[in-house]
Amino acid sequence: MGKLNFVSVAATVCLIVSCGDSSSNNDVLVVGSNNGSNNGGSNINDSCPPEARPVYVVQADLDNPTAQGKLVRFNARDHTFTDIGQLNCPASAGATPFSMSVDRDANAWVLYDGGQLFKVSTTDASCEATSYQPGQQGYDLFGMGFVLNNPNREDETLYIAGGAQVDVGQPRIGYLTFPDLTVHDSAPINGWPEMSGTAKAELWAFFPNTDPPRVAQIVPATGEETQTYEVTGISGQPNAWAFAHWGGDFYLFYKSQSDPSTRVFEVHGDTGQTEEILSDTGRYIVGAGVSTCAPTIIQ
Repeated sequence: MGKLNFVSVAATVCLIVSCGDSSSNNDVLVVGSNNGSNNGGSNINDSCPPEARPVYVVQADLDNPTAQGKLVRFNARDHTFTDIGQLNCPASAGATPFSMSVDRDANAWVLYDGGQLFKVSTTDASCEATSYQPGQQGYDLFGMGFVLNNPNREDETLYIAGGAQVDVGQPRIGYLTFPDLTVHDSAPINGWPEMSGTAKAELWAFFPNTDPPRVAQIVPATGEETQTYEVTGISGQPNAWAFAHWGGDFYLFYKSQSDPSTRVFEVHGDTGQTEEILSDTGRYIVGAGVSTCAPTIIQ
């Protein structure tokens, strides 16, 4: 779930570096193990595959802005990254990833800025085209997040929020149905967010370009915000941002126009306090996704 705007990005921005061992996927068993519970001890996620439990991000290629970048796994416990593979989706010429989410079967759904939606493996970053038709209901670009419909059942909905162009016109919130991949419009929303859902059937959103930036719980049917946390430490004109929930906390991947690379912030779900956990990742993160298999409480 993230945005990317290469306007005003200097050619001297730092090179992408690896913060994890790209030769092994062994850490998925550590990152992905539940080590917690959901909504008061529910074991609804016991059947989830290990690959469905970590946070994933999409990293842009700074050396070649028209390249598709790579899929990367983020360990929310020790704040490290592990490269999974290069993205090579059959996108339109020059299109790059814009937003993403992950379903309970460990499939990443990646939206490109050309409006195409692809299904990507979180194991090896291999990509499949889908039947999704771009631009439905005026949703050319959008952030997205899967949410359980009920904390005691495994069925979920992919909610989307956006419009024709970032920060232009009135953004709206809706949802995408499967398997037909049809967009259904619901209501206006106050800002252009990235979103993340939870196994507690909650939808949360990060609004980076408001004053102050905020993280808010959203009512999907109306766009109403029922709980809001102000985010501290974020400043400057947003350049790329992404957002994911894990273990009861929220992870913000943010780069301003002047930042050399993406910074990572943690918003604590119990207090709303913001902590900068990585000040210079050496990465340019444009999307993040996590499935509802992620724990909501860490034990």
